[in-house]
Amino acid sequence: MSDIIHEIFADNIADFIKEYNPDSNVRKVLNHIVSCRTPSLGAAVYTCECGEQTYVYHSCRDRHCPVCQKLNNARWTEKQLASALPVKYFHIVFTLPDTINDFIFSHQKEAYNALFKSASKALLILCADKKYLGATPGITAVLHTWGQTMLFHPHLHVIITAGGLLENGIRFVNKSDSKFLMPVRVLSRLFRGIFLNLLNQSSPLPYNLKQTLYQTEFFCYLKEPYDSSVNVVKYLARYANNVCISGKRIVSIDKALKTVTFFYKDNKNGGVYKELALPVLEFMRRFLLHVLPHQFMKIRHYGILNNFNKFGRLLLCRRLLNRSSPPIKKYHAVNMVCSKCGALFSSVCHLSALQLRLKLQLQC
Repeated sequence: MSDIIHEIFADNIADFIKEYNPDSNVRKVLNHIVSCRTPSLGAAVYTCECGEQTYVYHSCRDRHCPVCQKLNNARWTEKQLASALPVKYFHIVFTLPDTINDFIFSHQKEAYNALFKSASKALLILCADKKYLGATPGITAVLHTWGQTMLFHPHLHVIITAGGLLENGIRFVNKSDSKFLMPVRVLSRLFRGIFLNLLNQSSPLPYNLKQTLYQTEFFCYLKEPYDSSVNVVKYLARYANNVCISGKRIVSIDKALKTVTFFYKDNKNGGVYKELALPVLEFMRRFLLHVLPHQFMKIRHYGILNNFNKFGRLLLCRRLLNRSSPPIKKYHAVNMVCSKCGALFSSVCHLSALQLRLKLQLQC
């Protein structure tokens, strides 16, 4: 197995399906994780001039797979660096009260869409106000649905430029020297009003829950601005394509007791690192709480970074800031080296699972 999480899922998939009877979307993710980098997905065939041959099993390419997301994250990072502006960036976290978690879990697509739309709309409204910025910033938002212990905790990580483009496009307002973007309480309450209104339109809230939420404070955390676009993109990359837990956090697996122990950061207790042991099926259940709706976009861009004519606006912003486009180091896959002669392998063909099985049988 290419990852310890694959091993956990492969050893216990039958028990999990029997215990929880997951829906088709979760079953699909389960099968992808278990099959990733195994003969069941086929393989690429590589040969060397000396006659040596090797197989590289295909990946599942599922966005919930911990192995596949490593390559996706590298590619996403290089793409964001190409779109970064030479200004400071603020990091904002939009959170929701725990009292709405059950409703959101039952209406995920509608709730997540409302979360994206309300956060971006609140930011664009306040940034357009001349008291704060008076311009259109660049915004990138990433959906996060878990906390440190993998429980369901939907929230949004947003990076926003410390500056923006005037509506007439003749000047870029740069506030990189300022540590103030907008008042957090004003942002939080505007976000709450827009979010509840949008969510109630798409999925009507129960009356009592809606009344409670309108009286509950929604918290937005506005952090210190980052000193460079490179640092903020690398920080956000940790959230962009990662899954709720990596194999590095797993301390041990007890196959006899069927438990998984991992460490987590207790943010409510001063950021102390602790260990938590869970039954293996509960570990899998928590992991699969974060399977997103089919084809749902968990990373979105607004303002200057809106996809429509984005690169034209970025060129204009860089010209107004008197800066050129940043040099981007491209991500390249690692070449495979033959263990016998030291030459590079070359790819010959790809085999399906059936073709691979027949070929291996013939070799035997």
